[in-house]
Amino acid sequence: MNYLVRVGSFPRDAQLFLLSSVLGGFVGSIQGLQFNLYLKALGYGQDFMGVLNALPAFVTMALALPLGLAVGRIGYRRAILAGMGLQAAGLLVLCLIPERLPLLGSRVVAGIGGTLAGVVGAPFLAASVGDRDRAHLFGFQAGASILSGVAGSALGGFLPGLLAQLLGLELQGPEAYRAALLLTVALYVLSIVPIALIRAPGRSEPPHLRDVLARRSLVLRLVVVQTTIGLGAGLVIPFANIFFRLKFGATDPQLGTLFALNALLMGLGSLAAPAIATRVGRGRTVVLSQGLSLPFLLLWGFGPTLVWSALGYLIRTPLMNLAGPVFSLLVMELFPPELRSGMNGILMVSWNAGWALGSLASGYVQEALGFDYLFPSTAVLYSAAVYLNGRAFRRLGVDTVLRRRR
Repeated sequence: MNYLVRVGSFPRDAQLFLLSSVLGGFVGSIQGLQFNLYLKALGYGQDFMGVLNALPAFVTMALALPLGLAVGRIGYRRAILAGMGLQAAGLLVLCLIPERLPLLGSRVVAGIGGTLAGVVGAPFLAASVGDRDRAHLFGFQAGASILSGVAGSALGGFLPGLLAQLLGLELQGPEAYRAALLLTVALYVLSIVPIALIRAPGRSEPPHLRDVLARRSLVLRLVVVQTTIGLGAGLVIPFANIFFRLKFGATDPQLGTLFALNALLMGLGSLAAPAIATRVGRGRTVVLSQGLSLPFLLLWGFGPTLVWSALGYLIRTPLMNLAGPVFSLLVMELFPPELRSGMNGILMVSWNAGWALGSLASGYVQEALGFDYLFPSTAVLYSAAVYLNGRAFRRLGVDTVLRRRR
């Protein structure tokens, strides 16, 4: 109830952004569940899946920093609208022309759109409310968009089968998955409408790279951590549905239910993140939640049955992702407003560099060796990131500094 009261007090533009996030989370969860299964039904191997999963991240590597330094001039609203439009166009091409070259092109277009919209998301949220409500806005935005994914994942598990029956298509065939993805294109267009209604353009003078890099020690620490986490995540996260399908023969409804439960727990964790961070400290929350997720990562990868593996997956993901909104807010508060979009661009480059390399390598490793080497590698990388985060936050005295500012 306290959250609902706070949401009602947020400015109109922030509420519209939240509504778009909720709709986008619903659509994105369906797409995330069906994407690899669609490619598999088309006859593509995991090596090509790895390339397609990595492409948007490579695009972000190339464009996040220059866009982060420039979007203040064109305005946050226009940047988000253009980015979401490109993402919708990329998804449409993915559905309509499933040949290798168009598929690659669609992922490049989607990557440009995702970068353009994503690089201004956190700065827009940080600028839309005052200091007192900022933590709650970040937590609610992350939690609400993820929780909307519960319904999306649950529906996504049954949608291809339902459409196959209604339209007379082959069960688990490419046409059934294509029909499900085409439906998400229409739903995604609806999520663009609230952004179009935002009034404040959010223009600002673009930051200079030299100003962002003036705090090079802090920037370097954050970059190393984000790259390490992105690399570990890229090895296994994009292929969760394929892992459960190949190792345990999980059906579409089972995958949908599993992804829905996962989204529910992630959303609850994100909603709880501001209260936990207030009590424990933001830096400590990031380190503890990431560290506690490691045993469950290994249970996910090496559980003897679907139930045990799913249990590890369900506990690991919300623990690891609980740190997300806290880390984003922490970074925004460590930098002045005029440098936030530039710093956000740098971090997007870092994380996506790791994700892209991890996804690309993972597809080829899976084809040759399966998943057995990927989960331990991710555990080692996450452990290194937890250590580096803890060391950086202690040295910077993050929680002490932020308490003094408040």
